[in-house]
Amino acid sequence: MLSRCIFIVSFCCISFHAFSDTRLLLRGSVISADNADTFQTNGVSHQRFENNAVALSQAVLAYDKVLSDDWQFHVVANGYSDGEQKLGVSQLYTQYRPLTASTIKPEIKLGFFYPAISAENTDMGWLSPHFLSNSAINSWIGEELRTFGVEASLRQNGRQVRRDWSWKVVGSLFKGNDTTGTLLSWRGFALHDRQSLNDDRVKFTPIPGVVSEEGIGAPAYSEPFREIDTKTGYYGGLHLAHKRRSELRYYYYDNRANPLIFDPDRIYAWRTRFHALTLRHMRNRNVTLFGQALIGDTLMGENIVNNDFYAAYIAASYTHEAHQFSTRLDWYQVIDNDNTTDDPNNSRGEAITVNYTYAMSSQIALSAEWQVNRGRQENLRFLNASSVSSENFHENLFQLAITYRID
Repeated sequence: MLSRCIFIVSFCCISFHAFSDTRLLLRGSVISADNADTFQTNGVSHQRFENNAVALSQAVLAYDKVLSDDWQFHVVANGYSDGEQKLGVSQLYTQYRPLTASTIKPEIKLGFFYPAISAENTDMGWLSPHFLSNSAINSWIGEELRTFGVEASLRQNGRQVRRDWSWKVVGSLFKGNDTTGTLLSWRGFALHDRQSLNDDRVKFTPIPGVVSEEGIGAPAYSEPFREIDTKTGYYGGLHLAHKRRSELRYYYYDNRANPLIFDPDRIYAWRTRFHALTLRHMRNRNVTLFGQALIGDTLMGENIVNNDFYAAYIAASYTHEAHQFSTRLDWYQVIDNDNTTDDPNNSRGEAITVNYTYAMSSQIALSAEWQVNRGRQENLRFLNASSVSSENFHENLFQLAITYRID
């Protein structure tokens, strides 16, 4: 498979090049969570971890190599103590940035990478420098959305032309995101920091109307980067930045999947489209404000599953010397528009996340994070007693983490 080739090539490159171009991050976490099985073990919880546990929550190896004046190579390998695939690649691509005297500069990416939608995942390996867990939007992007394709862009730096504004326009063609929308529909939004790897599988609760032969007959898992219908998807974006203090990004994404196609494992293609808006503002050297909004829809079959989805968050981070305080408020919703009675997909929720991080040194940081996630998910009634209250969920998660990095 192409994904296995990506895995082999990436580790060969790490092995045969200078270690000075490599960055390493290790994070161990002590977790106290509600006594509910996580979605990763086909449970109902929207959290990555369950009960009380000690886990390797992140092991990230990021390698960057300058191949020439114009070409660079990037790869990110991840290791986890949980999930289906414990070790693999989350990004692998080459980047063409030619040296040119023109004020408008081109750039091309080719490989396996994220669209630059996120306002919070700006640390190495697409981690957040502010939180241990991602927002609902970026948890979903980390799970279901990665492109294997080509991205081309044009950009202009305001400083070079003595203006306050910088800009960038982006366009991409890709394959391998045909199942995007599965988790939003059959599990709903989640909040965590685990990124799906190159050949990964993400489980969800086996809803009877989904997994039974009398129903849809799908498996209780998704393989996020599987190619099913051979069609090419696309996205386009615009970045605007003012004096390097404020930035706005807009993206439109359409995987163009054929919703009538499924493979021999009965993994379906989902036609998924969305608009994404990102805002980030550095009020001063200590305070950063940021947020995102997402609106889209997904379709599977001849109106078997037809959902709209919405999500947004606002966040703030304050840094003083070695101390950082961050907080985030999330809202999210999936609206069921089809008439498949045994597969209700309505869900909604809100979450609050509070984080404190203390940088003991340039290499070691201690973090404490508390999160409350609550809402209502209609298909939970098939797994609990038949009552309205059985559709409600209320999840608490507390984490203590130590992060070690070599840059």
